[in-house]
Amino acid sequence: MKKRCVLLVLAVAALAAPASALAGGVVLKVQPTRHLVAIATTRTSVKLVHTAVASRLHVGERVAMTSKTLRNGTLAASRISVRGRMHRVHFRGRLLSKAHGRLLVSAGGAVIAVRPHARTVSSAKDTTPSPGSVVDVTATVEDDDSLSQDSVTVFSPTSPGGSIEGQLTIGTGTITVTSDSMSLVISVPTGFDLSSFKAGQEVLATFSQQSNGSLLLVKLSGDDNAQQADNQNEDGQHGDGQTGDGGHHGDGEHHGDGGDDGGGGDD
Repeated sequence: MKKRCVLLVLAVAALAAPASALAGGVVLKVQPTRHLVAIATTRTSVKLVHTAVASRLHVGERVAMTSKTLRNGTLAASRISVRGRMHRVHFRGRLLSKAHGRLLVSAGGAVIAVRPHARTVSSAKDTTPSPGSVVDVTATVEDDDSLSQDSVTVFSPTSPGGSIEGQLTIGTGTITVTSDSMSLVISVPTGFDLSSFKAGQEVLATFSQQSNGSLLLVKLSGDDNAQQADNQNEDGQHGDGQTGDGGHHGDGEHHGDGGDDGGGGDD
């Protein structure tokens, strides 16, 4: 009886422990100064990952990671290892803007730039979906870590919203969140308390899209989550925080089937 009680206590303790899991995907964007990477874990899910080794990662790399989910839904990785490299990626996101064929797509809080492919630049007819659409993107990874468009198809012509990570500016009735690719103006609903936030702060803003096309703030979280991730990264620096060489850099197209080979993106 005593042995069974001990086993029960151990099981309960395991369930109560902080969540940390081995997962993976393909790198879509690297922000070294913010220690952030955007990783497509499946074709329909993109995650922002805090890691101290962001500067060592490259777009298109297939990685495995041990990570913990933070309060705002982003991940803190205590270990990331490179398992290969993909020449083509797939993800889903919300089209924020387009100009001269260059697309800015919000996926999991990251703003991902996709430039036109050389063969489509001279096309007279613009068949790109309208901003606000949820789109499935297939893109080629270029040598300079940029993404060039292969195909962009509409998943949904209207979107309930999305999210963006960046620097905060507080206005009158609005906030502006600036990523390294663009600034997004978001209306603040009446009664929403911004007193705990300050201009210049790194935030993750979640928004909904109104019938008139404007964006309305739903949730705003501050850089305490980033600090929590930095602390975890510092704890894992002795071996676990380093990228591994992870074997060879494989050729071929990336397919989003989850786990180590995940790839895709969804707001």
